[in-house]
Formats: sequence, C-alpha cells, structure tokens
Amino acid sequence: MKDSDNQKPGQMPALAAGVETRQIEVNGISVTYHEAGQGNTAHPPVVLIHGSSGSTMGHFGFLFPMLATHHRVISLDLANPVKAGEKLELEHIEAQVLAVMEAACPRQKVTLLGFSLGAVVAGFMAGRHQDKIENLVLLAGWIKTDTMMTFFNRTWFALRNAGLSELNDYTIYAAFSAPFLASKTVEEMAVGAMPLDAFVDAQMELNARVDITEEVPRITAPTLIISGTYDTMVPLHHAHALFGAIENARFAEIGSGHAAVFERPAEVTRLVDRFAANPEEYPAGSTVPALKP
Repeated sequence: MKDSDNQKPGQMPALAAGVETRQIEVNGISVTYHEAGQGNTAHPPVVLIHGSSGSTMGHFGFLFPMLATHHRVISLDLANPVKAGEKLELEHIEAQVLAVMEAACPRQKVTLLGFSLGAVVAGFMAGRHQDKIENLVLLAGWIKTDTMMTFFNRTWFALRNAGLSELNDYTIYAAFSAPFLASKTVEEMAVGAMPLDAFVDAQMELNARVDITEEVPRITAPTLIISGTYDTMVPLHHAHALFGAIENARFAEIGSGHAAVFERPAEVTRLVDRFAANPEEYPAGSTVPALKP
C-alpha cells in the first residue's frame, strides 16, 4: 500500500512530516493551506506562493518538505476568486496570501517566497506591506511583462484556444532548460501534463499584463533574487532588473530553466535555507557565490 492510499482529499502526502492542512474562507472562496515544521521557531515562518497552474504539491513538492526540516513552512493553494468574464488581478491573490498569513501566523513577520507569478505577487506585496515581510525571496520573477514574454503568452493562448495537445509540449519546451531536457526522454516529460481550467487561463492572462514597476522600489525587506541561467520563459534580464530596482537585494544564478523547483530543488532549498536563517550573510548588492556541498 502506498502512503497516498491513506491520504485524505486535500492533504499533503506523508513526504512532509507533521504536515497540517486547513481551509479558510477568503471573500467567499475556500482557500487551502498546508503547514509543517511547526517546532522550528528560531527564524520567521516561510510562506510559499506558487506560480501559474501550480499548487503546493505541484510546484513545492520538493521545497516544502526540505525547507520544513529547519523552518516553519506555510504554503497555500491559490483558489479562483473571479467569476466568468472577470479578470484576475494581483490584489485577488494578495488577499488570499494575507488571509493565510493572518490565520497561520498573526502579528508575525514572515519570509515570503514566490515562484514565477508567485514571485510577482510576493514583490507586489512586499512593496505594499513592509510591516508584514521580514525577508523576501523572488524565484524566477519579473517586474513587467515584455515583448518576448508577450510572444510566449500569445502563442500559448493560440494553442489553448485551438484545443491542441501540443500546448503541453510548448509549455515543457519553454519551462525547462536544454541541459535538463537532454537528460530526459519525450515520454518521461509528457507525464503530468499542465492542468488546464478557467483559473489557469485567468493566471496566464494576468501574466500577459504584469506591471509592478511602482511597487518594487518600495521594497525594504532583505531580498534574495534567484534566476535560472537558461530560463526562456522569464529570461535572466528580468532578475537583473529586480536586482537593480531593490536596494536591499542579493542575486543568485543557478544552472536551470524556469522550472528551477523541479530541475534544481536542492540548490534552491539551500539558498533559501541560508538566506532565511541569516539574510545579512551576503551584503546588499552582492552576488551569492555558487554553493558547494
């Protein structure tokens, strides 16, 4: 019998020891969040925000349990807050993250980590709620959608609207690095297709018009920016722009594509673990050297 056979709907698998799963209502919508590492109180809790089409298991299945060995970790599964015909806004996602923070760790500052669209949300929040964010980690994030990203998004929607199965191939091609894909077969990568529903469509539409230019310079929390050398979905120059716009920022580059949470989860975890425990280990404006075992 597998561990998942004993798993209740909505629960994290047993890979995260002591995980607790709860639901709260945010503006009439039920939002699920997961918590582990409850006994780790030496540092601020780490709150995780996943990216488009993701979830705690979908994007943080590796990071969540590894970070929970040293930190209290809280991760929410974003829920669709908009009705048909309405547009998703960053404020909608922000409301869910703030509600989970208030429910799980009221009156306590957190280390906020966002991946992809989650990094956009995290940067947006950190510029608006300096009193709630102790430290900030932006993984594969960006400030403003540019021409290259627009072409990706337009093609994604063209394939989506045409109902073509090649949409999954296109997403894999853009999300993963060439070195990573060279080590895999097409059959291996075709397993676990990107989930598609109205909420994913809304997130992809939001990706096409991201602009947090006003909020990013207001970020005061010590910040770690992580980007993949081979990221074609959100290319490296976006991380450089974040690094230049945030005064109290450090930069780390890893040999990954956009999907660093799958390609290099141990390296990402190590960077986040060290930063969350000691954000001033590297001074603002510095590049974190490649970590060695």
